[in-house]
Amino acid sequence: MIARRTAATADYGDPLKGARQEVIAGRFRNALAQLSGLQQQFSSSAEWLLLVAMASWRLGDFTESHVMALRALSEYRARGDTDGEMRAQNVAAAGAFAMGKLDEARSGFKRAQAIAVQFRDNLMMARCANNLGNVAYYMGEHAEALRQYGHAASLFEQIGSISGMTEAWHNTAVVLREEGDLGSAREAADRALDHASRVADPRMLGWTLGGSGETHALNGDFRLGRAMVERALNFARENEDRLTEVDCLRILAYIAAQEDRLEEAIDAARTAATLADGLGNPWMIAKVQQQLADVLSAISPSTEAARALDLAAQAFEQMGAESRAAETRARMRAILD
Repeated sequence: MIARRTAATADYGDPLKGARQEVIAGRFRNALAQLSGLQQQFSSSAEWLLLVAMASWRLGDFTESHVMALRALSEYRARGDTDGEMRAQNVAAAGAFAMGKLDEARSGFKRAQAIAVQFRDNLMMARCANNLGNVAYYMGEHAEALRQYGHAASLFEQIGSISGMTEAWHNTAVVLREEGDLGSAREAADRALDHASRVADPRMLGWTLGGSGETHALNGDFRLGRAMVERALNFARENEDRLTEVDCLRILAYIAAQEDRLEEAIDAARTAATLADGLGNPWMIAKVQQQLADVLSAISPSTEAARALDLAAQAFEQMGAESRAAETRARMRAILD
């Protein structure tokens, strides 16, 4: 029998309550400030470690998040708190995912999912399915990604998690855009944006706006696409959502290139590349370098464009996304030949 902590933490005498509430509310910088003040007293506390990991991930410090989540995981296991182990495992896997450690991420999400199944915890099962879909997408396994996202959306709907449905439909739209099924991608993006508009989370509204804007741009509506992505960029910067900021700049580079504003496109792509390097996120590094190569190639095929593709391929290889790396290197060779 798996032991699970079921008693709610009492408000009285709960020094971590304020930081916990800040994390739940999405005020991650405030949460870290409160947690820092409690470090001397609680630095070996599993919950303190996990809260730091969660807030750090949201602020783009993925290495710190991964380290703290693994420490929390060890503490929860040591005291036999399997519920805590499940939550820490999910956050640790998310850190590994953001750092491009896809095999570790997939294993971690599966372990968290297995515990969630035994607990009949539909929320965690849904989160893990969504996260496993992300891993599959990064690996180029589109059918598996869509299957996992569909499963996640169904579970989120069963428990009434609007934010969860937002994520699942947003991710579905990402895959469909890459497959070129723009009609279905637009439907999925619209569903994600509709759900996001019902959640008091400006970060979520930001990345769904960006995704919807990219879909419109790919359909040729650059004016609407630009307006949506610029609004998403503002949300991202106001709320310190570095990943969305990078992605919005990538999309704006694409739109500017399509409108023959090539210098603007290059500036946006290079700014995005600098930010992606600072985050240490291999996926964003790869996608931005691919976009930079596209813009440079629109001017003329060049060794600079080939270099951007080489950097993208290296990032994909670092993640273990071999099929994506091979496709990118093929593009690089075509430029050099």
